[in-house]
Amino acid sequence: MPRHFAGPIDQQSSPGLMIISQDLEIGTAIDELLLVWLATDAQEWVGQVGFLPV
Repeated sequence: MPRHFAGPIDQQSSPGLMIISQDLEIGTAIDELLLVWLATDAQEWVGQVGFLPV
């Protein structure tokens, strides 16, 4: 996914991409994403790829 994300980002703006393990239980994934959402500003993620290390 990051490779596919990198191409278009050169040509247009994107709100960003957060990658998480598919092995996480859905509740855990939601909790972790909420922590990122609360701890950061949306502008920090524009054009960025983030990996949630859980």
